[in-house]
Amino acid sequence: MSYTKKASKAIMTDYKVVIIILVLGVFLTFSSDVFLTSRNLMNVLRQVCVNAMVASAFVIVISTAGIDLSVGSIVGLVGVIVAVCLKANVPIVLSCLIGIVAGAGLGAINAFFITKFDLLPFVVTLSTQMIFRGAIYLITNMSPITGLPDEFLPLGQGYVGPVPVPVFFMIIIAVVAWFLVNRTKFGRYALAIGGNATAARVSGVDVKKYLSGCYILCGAFCGIAALVLTARTASAQTTAGVNMEMDIIAGCVIGGTPMTGGICNVYGSLLGCLLVGLVGNGMNILGVNANWQTVMKGLLILIAVLIDKVSATIYEAKKA
Repeated sequence: MSYTKKASKAIMTDYKVVIIILVLGVFLTFSSDVFLTSRNLMNVLRQVCVNAMVASAFVIVISTAGIDLSVGSIVGLVGVIVAVCLKANVPIVLSCLIGIVAGAGLGAINAFFITKFDLLPFVVTLSTQMIFRGAIYLITNMSPITGLPDEFLPLGQGYVGPVPVPVFFMIIIAVVAWFLVNRTKFGRYALAIGGNATAARVSGVDVKKYLSGCYILCGAFCGIAALVLTARTASAQTTAGVNMEMDIIAGCVIGGTPMTGGICNVYGSLLGCLLVGLVGNGMNILGVNANWQTVMKGLLILIAVLIDKVSATIYEAKKA
């Protein structure tokens, strides 16, 4: 393949998100004096970090041709669990560990029903989404849990120099996810399951085992994201994580991970989440009705799918 063909393919696939972000950034810069301020950009970055942390594992689930619609409810429920522990004077480190283990446990519940009874991930996680959200309402009695220890808050509100602490969590989690996908047997088998589960099984891959691992990992990452979100808001809100899964799905698909499985783009998912965050932030500072944000996120997913389809068709045509 010539250099020109390689460059055109990269632009249409690998770098489309970067190009869209740059175009959107230029537009918002000229449209508002607020957008390019350090305060606004840091605010966007802090907001994106939670979704990006979950997306780092969510793309692995998608790469198996699965889906987890319960991630937002897991984040909310873990936040409540951690807040209850902190209010009961459980040490902060132990409370955080309990939260991460709880997240992994909730992911294991999804994995159990999906693998044990061969149920569709969409149906299982849609059900557990409502179950976990109901648990939040029951535990909190529809009231936020406030008055968390000041020592806990830097996880979501602190800085290391000029960089917010959540950014470091996001980077570490993304690196771990990338390493798992690209440098371990776990990642290779996850992609193999997404590409063709039957072929993977015939080849000796324990499909149920590795599929379960993906959902448990996703739950654990949700647990870490919940710690950051709870610390950032200094409370466990009953609405925490509501509709989060839609933003994450949009970010992952826009970032180059198709819902059909077999492909996983961890860093692309981070850029996709950034783009979704910028769209929401841009519409807010421009005074656009908040209801249009949902419309825009849906359009972004459609556009991303179309670009992937068109670029794949062009690439295959050029190969031929």
